[in-house]
Amino acid sequence: TIPGTTNADEWIMMGNHHDAWVNGASDPLSGATALLETARALAELTKQGWKPKRTIKIAFWDGEEFGLVGSTEWVEKHYEELRGHAAVYINSDSNGTGAYGASGSPSLEKFFKEVMRDVTLPGGATTVLDSFNGVKRPDEAHLGPVGSGSDYVGFFAHAGIASLNIGFDANSAGVYHSIYDSLDWYRKFSDGNGVFGKAQAQVSLTALLRLAEAPTLPLEFTELSSAVLRYVEEIRKDAPSVDLRGVEDQARALGQVAASLDVRHPSNDVLRRAEQALTLPDGLPGREWYRHQISAPGLYTGYGAKTLPGIREAVEAKRYDEANAQAQRVAQVLGALVRLLQ
Repeated sequence: TIPGTTNADEWIMMGNHHDAWVNGASDPLSGATALLETARALAELTKQGWKPKRTIKIAFWDGEEFGLVGSTEWVEKHYEELRGHAAVYINSDSNGTGAYGASGSPSLEKFFKEVMRDVTLPGGATTVLDSFNGVKRPDEAHLGPVGSGSDYVGFFAHAGIASLNIGFDANSAGVYHSIYDSLDWYRKFSDGNGVFGKAQAQVSLTALLRLAEAPTLPLEFTELSSAVLRYVEEIRKDAPSVDLRGVEDQARALGQVAASLDVRHPSNDVLRRAEQALTLPDGLPGREWYRHQISAPGLYTGYGAKTLPGIREAVEAKRYDEANAQAQRVAQVLGALVRLLQ
């Protein structure tokens, strides 16, 4: 922990796990070493007298491979503290040499694109943003929806903390979770000279410093509005009879309020609590621990995310009355966010 000064009660957090199924050179140590380098750089700054405005916390998780045990139990133990102080959680895991990948809260998309824009790729010809999610036009790329598979789950899905999951594609499918995920493999076939690890540390450090130092937390909600409207159209194609008008109305209202925030600066406390407004204490149908109503790992998809999961999974099971009820709950949380921002 690096204590903050003027905004010490607001926490900016980042974590990577250190436990592996077997050797773990790629998963998780490639990301863990980049996080350690990020922490070392922060330590050097503090030795020079620098102090962040907001408190920075670096986490090094154990027990990730066995059901995200370490981070999940920490989130559950510190749930009330997190709801009262945590502003953003950034997660990393494996790191390689492929396209840069990022998923997370839509409210962080504009901010994180600016971070990627300002860090050069190894070789120096292009930026990390040019590699974002492997697309040819970065302006058309979006943060992926949040599913499961790493230590962001407790923060985002349970506690409602704005979150990111970031890193270069490890391209490690052939050795994933096996004894072949060794230093020898990593040096020969992945980031053997560490230049992508360095770039990952630069992205992490840039994000942490900007989040910790910004006078106003750089959260922006027009993309959340647009994302929800995209998700509604996807569901409507499969279930035109489900009433999604309430969700649409609140998503559009959110877009209008979000546009006005460029000239009316809300307080940091309001911005910090915004993601929490998208959770409900009784969670999703049949799995109340997952409280976020906009994105969650699918009931049967493992790591894969489902957007508007309560509605979408009811539609997929042809439980249309349940889908209508879930639509009302999504409209409820969006309305709560609109009122908070107003």
